[in-house]
Amino acid sequence: MVQIESITDYLKRKLREAGSARFEAIAIEANRRAGIPADSEQRVRVSFIRKFFYGDRENPRVQTVQPLLDYFAAVERGECQLPPPERHNEQRAA
Repeated sequence: MVQIESITDYLKRKLREAGSARFEAIAIEANRRAGIPADSEQRVRVSFIRKFFYGDRENPRVQTVQPLLDYFAAVERGECQLPPPERHNEQRAA
């Protein structure tokens, strides 16, 4: 019997594969590809991605996750690539 992966499991797997250093860039790209303006209330926020990934949002609405689903589908089709991970500059005290 073939088991079908749920939408939430799929998104969490794709986000885990991408890594948390890419979450902000993924949000920006998902919104851009969906044509959602940066100042829109409907945009995918990096805070949502973090809450969803770490289990604080177990059952989000489809309209909330659809841009992410579309983005990862485009990556799988080879239409775009994952953005490079952000590098946080850690400054050490001298």
